[in-house]
Amino acid sequence: MDSTTAINILTSSEHMEQRYFILVQQFQELLNKSWEVKISHIYREGNKVTDFLANKVHSSSIGYHDFEVSDSGLSFWILYDILGISQTRLI
Repeated sequence: MDSTTAINILTSSEHMEQRYFILVQQFQELLNKSWEVKISHIYREGNKVTDFLANKVHSSSIGYHDFEVSDSGLSFWILYDILGISQTRLI
């Protein structure tokens, strides 16, 4: 699923796939609260922590995963993101 599809699912009231129903419903409840919410797409290269975690859990089972900040590489990428270091996206 690409990011545009994910944003459309979250902001649409149309029928969604059953396997995403509870997750989407929870996101929609958060979006409907009385606060300002903006959903935008950021390439994984722009958020190294997310990229690191996505790569790490890619082959893991679905469910809750708890990571220590001291986990190999994670603290480095947290600092990388805090400092706002960016790199050109190669397509």
